[in-house]
Amino acid sequence: AERYTSDADYEPGTVVVFGTETEVTISSEYHDNRVAGVVTTNPAYLMNSELGASVAVTLQGRVPCRVVGDIRRGDMMVTSDVAGVATACRTPDIGTVIGKALENYNSTQVGVIEVVVGRI
Repeated sequence: AERYTSDADYEPGTVVVFGTETEVTISSEYHDNRVAGVVTTNPAYLMNSELGASVAVTLQGRVPCRVVGDIRRGDMMVTSDVAGVATACRTPDIGTVIGKALENYNSTQVGVIEVVVGRI
């Protein structure tokens, strides 16, 4: 993982995009190509660990991720129109994929599943 300056202290599992005032901010639109990744829980290695007012974003590996919708293991995950939440996309554009789902999920309510980042 790597720390990026952020406009808030986001909880683990939150999907973030590259922002304007800070390096990252919470995602809020479907299929956003500005996606940066998922705020991590417990990284094995943390780059820029001394950076203040920041969040740790997963660059590679598995991470809990906030999700919504019908998701099948192996689906590519992209930003959703629900703030800070990912959803499945079966035909994503280049630059929009967060990673792949490691679990099934099917609900209109926001939940958390593991996603592998960096495996497209």
